[in-house]
Amino acid sequence: MGWRERDWAKWTDAERQRFFGTAHSTSHVPVRSGARGVGKRRTWRESLAALILIAAAGAYCGGALNHSPQPTVSRPAPEPFLQLPHTSPTSTAPAPTSPRYTTMSGPSSVPRGAYMTVTGTLHPGESGPIVVEGQWESGPWYELASTNASDGEFRVRYTLSRPGIVHVRLVLPDGDYAVRTIDVT
Repeated sequence: MGWRERDWAKWTDAERQRFFGTAHSTSHVPVRSGARGVGKRRTWRESLAALILIAAAGAYCGGALNHSPQPTVSRPAPEPFLQLPHTSPTSTAPAPTSPRYTTMSGPSSVPRGAYMTVTGTLHPGESGPIVVEGQWESGPWYELASTNASDGEFRVRYTLSRPGIVHVRLVLPDGDYAVRTIDVT
């Protein structure tokens, strides 16, 4: 739909006078073709109102985002451990073709800055890289730590330095995942 077909483009001089205080169109901008030229120019008051709304929204959301430096506090509390479900070394089940997801056991809430340690046992003789990744809310995945599993056993330590709900996943050498959701306070 072109701008000439819009309701505001069909207004009479009396309607423009009533709404804008002028009897003729105030736009001196030539009409462009394409999506960039559609619509009318904002007045100074409309631009100022939009800036005020944006500033108010930023101030409102700014309370949730604390950018001020926080003092670091040393926490001598014991480290929480996450563990994989126990797998039987004698199981001879064939490996599935798609990745499996298992849930790690451990705390559901930890303080910010807590060090987490994941220990686990893989099938005997299985070795390779173990990668711990974290995703806060619905953001991107970040690599938190990595290690190599040797002879089926591993131990990896990482820290949760940002507050919020974090989804932690452990990428195993065979392509499977171990997952846990933790509330970092």
